[in-house]
Amino acid sequence: MAGKNYRTVAQMKILAAIFFSLYLLGCNDITTGKTEEMSSIGDFTYRMKMTEERLTGNRYDPVFTKDFILADVNINNDDPRRFQNYSGDLSGRYIEALASCNHNEYRLLVDDIVKSVLPFQKSDGRFGDPDLRFSETSINRDHMPLLWGNGRLLVGLLQYYRISGDKKVLDAAVKLGDFFIDIYGEITPGVVKRLEGLGADGIICFTQYVEPLVMLSEATGNPKYAEAASQVYPVLPPRGTLHSHGYLTTLRGILDLYEFDKNPLHFEFVRNAYDDLVNSDDYTIYGSVKEYFGGKGERDEGCSTADFIRLSLHLHTLTGETSYLERAEFALYNALFFNQFFTGDFGHHTIDNTGSKSEIMMAAWWCCTMSGLRAMQIIYDKYFVENKNGQIKINLLLDADYSDDNIIVSVEKGKADKGFHSYEIQVFYESTIKQPVMIRMPSWADEAKILVNNKEIRFDIEDGYILIPDIVNSGDKILLRLKYRKRIILASKKSISVSEVTHPLRGTLGYGPYILAVDNKIAYGFLAEPNDNIVYVNTLCNVSEENNLSATIMNSSASDASLTAWYKHGGYPSYIRTIFRPVSEMTFDCHPYMMVSVMFAPKED
Repeated sequence: MAGKNYRTVAQMKILAAIFFSLYLLGCNDITTGKTEEMSSIGDFTYRMKMTEERLTGNRYDPVFTKDFILADVNINNDDPRRFQNYSGDLSGRYIEALASCNHNEYRLLVDDIVKSVLPFQKSDGRFGDPDLRFSETSINRDHMPLLWGNGRLLVGLLQYYRISGDKKVLDAAVKLGDFFIDIYGEITPGVVKRLEGLGADGIICFTQYVEPLVMLSEATGNPKYAEAASQVYPVLPPRGTLHSHGYLTTLRGILDLYEFDKNPLHFEFVRNAYDDLVNSDDYTIYGSVKEYFGGKGERDEGCSTADFIRLSLHLHTLTGETSYLERAEFALYNALFFNQFFTGDFGHHTIDNTGSKSEIMMAAWWCCTMSGLRAMQIIYDKYFVENKNGQIKINLLLDADYSDDNIIVSVEKGKADKGFHSYEIQVFYESTIKQPVMIRMPSWADEAKILVNNKEIRFDIEDGYILIPDIVNSGDKILLRLKYRKRIILASKKSISVSEVTHPLRGTLGYGPYILAVDNKIAYGFLAEPNDNIVYVNTLCNVSEENNLSATIMNSSASDASLTAWYKHGGYPSYIRTIFRPVSEMTFDCHPYMMVSVMFAPKED
């Protein structure tokens, strides 16, 4: 596409081999070889390709062979795969994600997987253990994994049906949906009580069926499945110590239900739950949630982050409110990108509002890897660029390309210069009819300039979007220059400008769409005990504009979205410099220890 130089799958495999070799050497600098590839295809596209390669290649273990994928429907107790009792969970997610890839080379692969899954369906419609009896007296924790996995498989089959139109797949989905409806009658108040506090094996294994039941009504035209969904979700309890992925998946399904039957009670349920979440301690400084609500554990989870982004975007679609879009964007850069490993996997990290600890590789190949890719697909397909009602709206400044039958839009992120960060945008029309171009003016920028073919032009802002005049022709180079806002995000999640810092306070440094951290990869001195240091906000400066940087900083992988600052160390008399990097960059440095909560002061005493 325009503006990019795409590489082959073979070259991506060579790049992955470089990554793996460097990881074995202690992750000294796995950014070697990454910068050129990322700059040629863009950060967002690069990350999607990493995950697609992870799911279809053989560079990293475990390899997603057909037998490996089918292990949760073709149960082998003599040589089990982890979570095989969650029958259909991995295989369903894999089918959903691969069927949704915009690459024809994956079509035969996913066709074969789906064809191989169907023979494992039991006579009552389920997949997995045929001996589990679902009755009011017998349902307990042991039943939940099968139920959860079957729900995710139902989503995968129906997503595949949407794309392929395969009648056999729809028939299998109907049988599975009917299996769930048959057993849902056994969910009495006593069963709900019995499943309290069981986290991932609790009632959310039932309520997550709202999503596939609505999909099934859409596919068949039979409203009985959506009607069942409307009876299912009210048993969802308040957050408490619930598993966040199951809770958010349920909320996503309820929004689907609202779109199906237009009952405003469904929408209000989700909106109230969402507002309550983002105003609680369960909403993290990274813009997402932890694996469990209620302070149970200190891990994030790629699935939950993906769910939160998708839920926020869907609310934006239904309301038109930009706040939902910006929460999704913030979570994308600072939660999902941070959550991704250099292998392309998504998973878990030990986090809190202070920072993230360096831990073992916690790549959740059984769920998060597929969920992360699915979220990025939806962002790319539905929200990056909108071409409708005669207008082209660029909602997200992703470093990627968009195309449909009528237009190609290329967005390429450039370097920082004189306090501005640039985005080169080109629009190519398939016809001679030009369409107005609108670019969202993000709240994380203080100032914007527009140049068309190197000539600065005047523009208006309407409803939060920059209106590009109709002088722009197909292929013209639009240069958007944004001055990123520097701000301090407080523990309350409220932000203040660095100019508003009048006394020492603790917070997280925000720069444009990113939150920044000090990490022990290149700022090890800052983190040496006692690290109750004071950073002077009046000295914050973009790395691309600073002279005489230390060799450590100059030779680091820090991008031009990084900032330097002078600080006083808490352990000794000093006035020295450190560097703050976007947390998203930690993907490529094997997630070193990083600190996001720092003491800031207006200037040196």
